[in-house]
Amino acid sequence: MGTFMTNPAVVLLASLFLALVLATAAIPKLRRPDEFTGVIANYRLLPSFLVAPFARLLPIVELVCAVALLVPATREPAAWLAAGLFVMFATALAINVGRGRTHIDCGCVRRPTSMSRIGMFHVLRALGLAGISLYAASVPMSLASLSAAAMVMGLASATMLIMLYLAADIMVGLPDSHAHKH
Repeated sequence: MGTFMTNPAVVLLASLFLALVLATAAIPKLRRPDEFTGVIANYRLLPSFLVAPFARLLPIVELVCAVALLVPATREPAAWLAAGLFVMFATALAINVGRGRTHIDCGCVRRPTSMSRIGMFHVLRALGLAGISLYAASVPMSLASLSAAAMVMGLASATMLIMLYLAADIMVGLPDSHAHKH
């Protein structure tokens, strides 16, 4: 791996970005658990008796993982867990896209007026996040080796990336303007 890829500031950026992605996904699910239970049921992947427990547990796991990504001692195992979560999400999305069920809500980011639909964008995004997680898990990082400027740059970059991530999600979730023309 090149110097850039092993730079602790880049690993910090990846870890912060993943933590923000997981937290922005978990918090709305915790606020509206019944709505999220419906999203999980709509995927039609779990037996009905597992839907509610899974829907209650998933956002807690996401939030714990997000926090653990910010703690140096737990960052690596949290990044491995995040990779597993994102692969699970990609698989669930791909199964439904393959079934032609693209009209369902991905459950990634909650928007009250969402006309969300899923597609290959969501599958590829989840796989990309899994890749970032694997990178964060496999490259050691020592906060002691980071300057204050590198930490600030990592935080600013992660914040910028999460804004782009959320903007892309909103844009993909917008209703298709061609579908509403008569």
